[in-house]
Amino acid sequence: MKPQFALTIHNCSKTYNNHEFVFSPCSAELSNGEIIGITGWNGSGKSTLIKMVAGLLKPSNGSIHLQINNEIYNYGEFSEHIGLVSPYLQVYEEFTPIEHARIYCDLSGVPFNQSYTHELLTIMGLFSKRNEKIRNFSSGMKQRMKYVLAFLRKPLIVLLDEPTANFDSKGTEAIYELINTHKNLGGGTIIATNDLSETEICSSVIHLTTI
Repeated sequence: MKPQFALTIHNCSKTYNNHEFVFSPCSAELSNGEIIGITGWNGSGKSTLIKMVAGLLKPSNGSIHLQINNEIYNYGEFSEHIGLVSPYLQVYEEFTPIEHARIYCDLSGVPFNQSYTHELLTIMGLFSKRNEKIRNFSSGMKQRMKYVLAFLRKPLIVLLDEPTANFDSKGTEAIYELINTHKNLGGGTIIATNDLSETEICSSVIHLTTI
């Protein structure tokens, strides 16, 4: 089971040129076993908020911090506890899934667990392709590989930007299996989506608006 945690997003917003808001200030709190949805029109800032939580973009206003048990981590200090899946992330296509998993673990400082890697590849329907070059994968298969990498280090919180993009029904089922297992283990999930059906599994929803 995951340790007790609370991710707090407090009055966060992002501006450009010091005055143009991407979205209005928003607040949310995520704790064990919860799933938060982020919705809004195209261009409303869903991906921007995901990047802010992941530590890839600094909030212009407000604060983001994570408390694990009795220890508080401020913005930029808790990326090791985050797993991110997004269409804009890339995989290294010159490697096989197994090679990529080993490299990812080495870069992340996580021991490579072959059994767990095989389990994730099986869930995502890639086990039979484990020794094939990723460059030969379809876009959907490459997206599945991103899920394998995101869950390899067993993150406390997973951030999913457009989680079912490029997926068929089997791929979507695999994603929901991962999310449900993560939830049952006490992990937290944030989903940015325009698909209202994906918010049905969410315990709360943030609807982003612009000023």
